[in-house]
Amino acid sequence: MANHPSISTVEQDALRTWLKLLGTSNLVRKTLQSRLSAGYGVSLSRFDVLANLYRAPETGVRLSDLSKQLMVSNGNVTQVMTPLIKEGYVERTPCAQDARAATARLTKEGRTLFEKMATDHASWVGEIFANLSPDDHKQVANLLDKLVQTKLNQD
Repeated sequence: MANHPSISTVEQDALRTWLKLLGTSNLVRKTLQSRLSAGYGVSLSRFDVLANLYRAPETGVRLSDLSKQLMVSNGNVTQVMTPLIKEGYVERTPCAQDARAATARLTKEGRTLFEKMATDHASWVGEIFANLSPDDHKQVANLLDKLVQTKLNQD
């Protein structure tokens, strides 16, 4: 990055770090997306929905809560959820506490599919991060936690 007279050295370092983080994140997402698509015909968004539902086997998840957990709009959740319902992996029911809301949960077939995908997903993530030592993993996680605890929680 060329030195810009109105950008401090600290800001330039922050920009380099941000670009490296963004590029690495995009590369990891692209790799996982490609493998999920090739192996299961599933997008990373679908995998994320199934993962969130898997963690709530008894109660299911309100769709509005699911959109918050995934940090997407309700419309995005509906768009990803509709084919999963049609394919028999997810069931949608009215929410017991609020008839205007809906709850989603995995079907038996959905749990089976997710468990297969999760095993492969964990293996792929392990391959991607194989060059990092256990201490490296802790250090990266600690640095990311430190980043989140600063300005990111204020917006």
